[in-house]
Amino acid sequence: MKSKIYLFVLTLSFWESFSAQVVSTQYGDVQGTMNGAVHQFLGIPFAKPPVGNLRWKAPQAPDTWTQTLNANAFAPVCPQKTFTQGQANGVIAGNEDCLYLNIWTPQTGAAGKAVMVFIHGGGNQQGGASEMSYNTLMYSGKNMAERGDVVVVTIQYRLGPLGFLVHPGLDAESTTGKSGNYAILDQILALQWIKNNIAAFGGNPDNVMIFGESAGAVNVGNLMLSPLAANLFHKAGIESGVPVVGAYTDVENSGVAFVDSFITTGTNTDKMAYMRSLPADSLLFMESSPIQGGLVQKSWQAALDHVVFSDYPNNVIQSGNFNKVPLIIGSNADEMSLSAPTTVTPTMVNQLIASSIPATYQAQAHTLYPSGTTNTEARTAYVGLLTDSQFTATTRRTARCISQNQSEPVYRYFFSYKHSIPQLAAYGSYHGMELFYVFNSWENTTLGSGSFFKPSDDSVQTVMLDYWTNFAKTGNPNGGNLVAWPQYEAANDCYLEIKATPNNTQCGLRTDKCDLWDQMILFSGCTSSLGIEEWVKTDKILVVPNPGSSVVEIQADIDWEKATCSVIDISGKTVLETTKSSSLNFSSLQSGVYLIQVNYLGCYKSIRFVKN
Repeated sequence: MKSKIYLFVLTLSFWESFSAQVVSTQYGDVQGTMNGAVHQFLGIPFAKPPVGNLRWKAPQAPDTWTQTLNANAFAPVCPQKTFTQGQANGVIAGNEDCLYLNIWTPQTGAAGKAVMVFIHGGGNQQGGASEMSYNTLMYSGKNMAERGDVVVVTIQYRLGPLGFLVHPGLDAESTTGKSGNYAILDQILALQWIKNNIAAFGGNPDNVMIFGESAGAVNVGNLMLSPLAANLFHKAGIESGVPVVGAYTDVENSGVAFVDSFITTGTNTDKMAYMRSLPADSLLFMESSPIQGGLVQKSWQAALDHVVFSDYPNNVIQSGNFNKVPLIIGSNADEMSLSAPTTVTPTMVNQLIASSIPATYQAQAHTLYPSGTTNTEARTAYVGLLTDSQFTATTRRTARCISQNQSEPVYRYFFSYKHSIPQLAAYGSYHGMELFYVFNSWENTTLGSGSFFKPSDDSVQTVMLDYWTNFAKTGNPNGGNLVAWPQYEAANDCYLEIKATPNNTQCGLRTDKCDLWDQMILFSGCTSSLGIEEWVKTDKILVVPNPGSSVVEIQADIDWEKATCSVIDISGKTVLETTKSSSLNFSSLQSGVYLIQVNYLGCYKSIRFVKN
């Protein structure tokens, strides 16, 4: 009997040893667990806890540790007031010591697998890597890692005022003279940690895809813009969001108002000392839902500081001076269906159009979004208007501009699948719904399990996981028996409609509606910067005639609407300048030798000119 017990203990110890993986990182060893066939590491610190004097500071690398760290539990979410879509009341939760990441991998060691890094959403003020929905872990990387043969990483970052506060008192402390964007710096530090350590977990640091949804998609788009994130990722996925960077003055004014709601006396230094003395929870009581009545609030956002970001998104993209990587970008058919009012009357649609759309465009809006005669018809119009203005049209703009300014491929999708469960089917393809299928986690939910998990659900989750993991591996989502996903081109706006059987035959998504929203903000489209680098490298600038006496013409293969010409004399002084024109009038200048310098979208090219 004793020998059998001894044998049992040996066997149990063997399997415990087998399941307890130990991996060495640059900061110390971590020990994970097995989750099915996947090695799982939860709660690995990638930064020092941003507490005390480190509150509202750029993140710092974590301290090293000597004993093996048990990576077997999620870290707390970052401090937040959490709201459910469509609900007005929130719950305060979280801990400032929250800068941790989680890893799921099919194989540790030098496997060199593609790495997929997920950035969660929540309006940049709520959410976390351990988010639960319908009683399941929504962002579990277990199924994706196992079925897609990739390494999955989820990260956390500071939220709300702790992640985005801009204030003169913080400006004065900063070596750059600017504050805010702490959440973006958290994400960049996490990506740097991944670059330095993921190889030991079976990942390839030179093949990293970042992807996110909602505010996570905004952050992915912003990372494509930031020079500080260069070379830290190689593919990107933007789901229901676009890059957003606010004017520094506007964000700082909001920050001043926020601090003044707590303290109005003393210097800015005094105010910051007081704000750091407050418990994190007390900073959150006044937070409101990031989506109210179907309108995205953007209470906390990145700021144009000329440190993390050099310019506004459209300007950076059009310059061609961004982190160019293969891109998946898309949105859902009924984004705001869970967040819009439950009951919508035709009068409410009319009021929404009257209050949010300039008079010039209201008749067109009524035609495209008819209020109807029933509440059902009215709600369809209401949700459609909010969805297209905030997601469909903005996604098209971004897809067009990026595709026109990089040679790396862009793939646009439109998620239109509806749950088969009656109580959810009425909401259509709501905001964030596609994540259940990307992560293959719907099958584990309370509603998705059992008889509610239909063959159509399995089909959608299979194709989405395959598309996303193929893309992570190669930069092309296609392969195997998948319906071919066409590469995006601005001229035709072709896309993949994702449903039980994807449709790749459609071009021009809600074109009339998107055109309306573009017209309202005076968006006339993007121009391509792809020829700039080639223009700078080659000798494609001439002055005719040269020598000349009065009006001369500069010949260059560029869009002169975006060019500035400067004439510089031999002393180095600028004596003549013109914009948006290829002609220069030298009649007022003395004879001599001049340098003509052409500035085209931030790139300079010069040529010598002799005036008779």
